[in-house]
Amino acid sequence: MSRFSPALLTLAITGVCSAQALIDGTLSDEIYQTPNAVQNTSTSFGNNTLEDAAYANGSELDIGFAVIDQGILHIGLVGSLESNWNKLDVFIDCREGGQQRILGINPDVDYNALGVMGDDGSGNGLRFDPGFEADYYLTVGCNNHEDMGIIYWASGAQLKTNGDGTGMSLGFGTTIVNAKGEVEVTPSLSDDGIQLAINNSAVGGVGGGTGLDCGDSLEQTGIEIAIPLWVLDWDFEGIPFDDVRITAMINSSGHDLVSNQLVGGIMGGGNLGYVRDVDLGLIPGDQFMKVGVAATPCPEILLGACCFANGECWETMQQQLCFDARGHWMDDGTTCDDCNLGGDDCPTDANGDDVIDVNDLLKVISEFGNVCP
Repeated sequence: MSRFSPALLTLAITGVCSAQALIDGTLSDEIYQTPNAVQNTSTSFGNNTLEDAAYANGSELDIGFAVIDQGILHIGLVGSLESNWNKLDVFIDCREGGQQRILGINPDVDYNALGVMGDDGSGNGLRFDPGFEADYYLTVGCNNHEDMGIIYWASGAQLKTNGDGTGMSLGFGTTIVNAKGEVEVTPSLSDDGIQLAINNSAVGGVGGGTGLDCGDSLEQTGIEIAIPLWVLDWDFEGIPFDDVRITAMINSSGHDLVSNQLVGGIMGGGNLGYVRDVDLGLIPGDQFMKVGVAATPCPEILLGACCFANGECWETMQQQLCFDARGHWMDDGTTCDDCNLGGDDCPTDANGDDVIDVNDLLKVISEFGNVCP
């Protein structure tokens, strides 16, 4: 019986992939058709405004795609990755077993990334949604390269149920804008055929902040990953790959501070914080996308007047952003005319009974710390 060697299999799959789809950070309609995730939260890691295929001054995950096509798992993330070594961390659940909580005995890749995210012996460690058990990990970061573009380094690792999987460098790639203004992308390519490319030109999608937002846009550039399925079927068991789920998140350069940019969205809010203490199961909704399952539509975003104690008023603000600014949100559809910005003939009559006495003092004490309109 004839058999492929891993080396020949790598060449065969890589050749098929390169013939079928160019991995360059531009998500072609040929592969990426129906979004599997749409961002619902503004980015607290900077809103990219540079319109440059190479450099980015912010990180966001606007739209997610997960597609299996002719033996390749394609992951496409419309958005940007700031060129300051911020990290994109991707976890894939595709087979029996895996890690629902990142253990402390995983391979050392990208300066002990999994060690930073994993259990330090106290029972902590990054936790996923219930039922999500990560089997494979991939990470990438980028930074400036010779004043012409960016260079990015990728790493990957098996996440076996009991730890001690295999990890490796997945190589480096570059995205350069040449003197003619042409974009030149050289994707990273690992020994086992994994390809990754970045095009940071997307500036639409979500804005900066912590409130509800919508990442849906017509842009088609971002981070593109192609993984031969045999890499995920490392024991050559013939895994059916009929239930593939992917969690992706923007992390700090040291992999230790999770932003609010996750595939699936957190429905508004700030950075999730120190990675070992993050439990995605505590966040409403799914913090992953699934092959073959269409994205949940963007949430309805309510806008109204935000009133401040100093007499100012801002219109068409989200409730969360108004709260973050220490204002009082009036309600959906309200305007500054709904704010009480005028004076008060008897400002010390706190309870409005036309008498200034101890009851007014008790009312002030009971509401101490609240933000007034």
